[in-house]
Amino acid sequence: MKKIFVTIMLVISVIYLADAQFTKVGGGLGLSSGFPFHNMNFESNKSGKIAVSFKGIYELSVPVHISPSFTIFYPHITKDLSDKTTVSSMMFDINGHYVFNSLDQFEFYGLAGIDILFAKKKQTYTGSPTNVESDNALGLNVGAGTYMKMTEQFDIYGEVKYVISKYDYLMLNVGILINLDWLKKNENSGK
Repeated sequence: MKKIFVTIMLVISVIYLADAQFTKVGGGLGLSSGFPFHNMNFESNKSGKIAVSFKGIYELSVPVHISPSFTIFYPHITKDLSDKTTVSSMMFDINGHYVFNSLDQFEFYGLAGIDILFAKKKQTYTGSPTNVESDNALGLNVGAGTYMKMTEQFDIYGEVKYVISKYDYLMLNVGILINLDWLKKNENSGK
């Protein structure tokens, strides 16, 4: 049932994005509060907290943007004398941004969207086969953020969101966005 729901949501998102104007792409770093794998609070079950993210911005209309993003977390590794445990995770988000004000230098927005988290735990014991468990979770994102125009080519963004799912966690992202509108204008003027 979850797979059907996720597939339907992704198809609907792609249909809406096909008519949109892709305006910004970029990436940055993230910091998360983390989550315990299978909700078991052991040191070896904790997820990574540092992440790298990739993000795009689609403008549907003046106050509404769609922002797909992909985030990979640095794995949390614990070692003991006889075993090694690695918890790795990544997530895919589709968020809607509602821009409250569009000033010359700053844009502030609220966000809400869908989060799909993929997590894996790998345990290696000396003299035993490796044990691998995986899990995924569908969740909701709620948060806020801002874009700050640095130059005509680049924006800096900051975003904080809370993910509500089987694995609840807080996420802070900062990074750089390339303004594709500027690139298109300058590419056309050079011909």
